[in-house]
Order: sequence, then C-alpha cells, then structure tokens
Amino acid sequence: MAFSKGKRIEDETSKRIVDLAVNIGCKEGPDALTVTRICKELNCDRRVIYNRFRDLNEINLLVANRCNEELVANARGAIKEDASYYDNFKALIQAALTYIYERNAFFQYYTSLYRVTEGGVCNEILQDFITMIEEGKRNGDVRGETDSREAAESIWLLLTGISGMLASHINYKYQDGLKTMMYGVNAILAYMNY
Repeated sequence: MAFSKGKRIEDETSKRIVDLAVNIGCKEGPDALTVTRICKELNCDRRVIYNRFRDLNEINLLVANRCNEELVANARGAIKEDASYYDNFKALIQAALTYIYERNAFFQYYTSLYRVTEGGVCNEILQDFITMIEEGKRNGDVRGETDSREAAESIWLLLTGISGMLASHINYKYQDGLKTMMYGVNAILAYMNY
C-alpha cells in the first residue's frame, strides 16, 4: 500500500478496496477493474484510492497476490506425507494447473502477474516453488548446486504458459496441456535430482 503524507494507510477501507478489486478482477477481468469502477462501487472519491495505493497496477498486483495465495493453498492440498519429494512436487504442479484451468481466464491472468525485484520476478506461487526446492536441497532430495530461483522460474513459466494456452484456445485440451507441461517439468526435476 502507498503512503499518504508519509503515513501508511492500512484500514478497513483499504481492505474493502482490495476485496472489491479481487471480486471484479476475477469475475469480470482486468479491463473491468478501474479506479472509476472502484469509486462508484464504494461511493467514494478517487483520493480515497490514491491515498492508499500508488496506482491501479499496485491494486492489480494485490489481486494477483490474493489469487496466488488461493492457488498455493489449494495446490498444497495435493501433497501427501507418505509420497516422495518428487511425487509431491509433481502433484503440486499438476494441482496448480488443474485449479487454474477450473477457474477462469481472468483468474489465470492474475496468477501470471508478478512484480520485479532485485532478485528477479516474484509472486506467491513462484516463491512457494523456490521454498520447496530449498527444502529439497536441505533434505538431500535436490542437488546442492541447483539454482532454486532458476528452476522455480522455469517451472512457473511452464505452468503459466500452458494455463494461458488452455485459457485462450478452446481446441487445446486440458490433458494435452498437462502432458506438455509435465514433460518440461519432468526434465527440470530430473536435472534437480541428477
């Protein structure tokens, strides 16, 4: 959130703005999510928005964060305690693709948004992959020289690329997308386990 006169504003109105943005963005798409629309729905002035957020891009990234938190929580449900590290990693990625596919193209759009940091691109699902790879390195399941960020970004690009293809091409079937994605994921995991 942005600052107003040097003070961060995090209040109930900020939460209502983000909740409304998530509702509009995920149901109607990013084109429907405008400052004018938010102001109209909340019956407020534009200053209310701009005192809390830098711009609409910041609000869109907050929507993306919320979508990715939902995606991670859902995908984590595919992990089984008695399964191997690599079986769980594959299950997590497949569950993520399935969840994106079952939602809609707008949700898919938000799961592919990211912010650029000094360390590269960043969002919640990407960070979850990095964390999982780092855990694998600590447990001896992943080669120590594996670059966790590069491996995670490669998997994330496969996931968002395939989910984007599924969302935009009605003739591209889920099973074909899953098969293609898992071919690439298996190659990355084989390198990590090398």
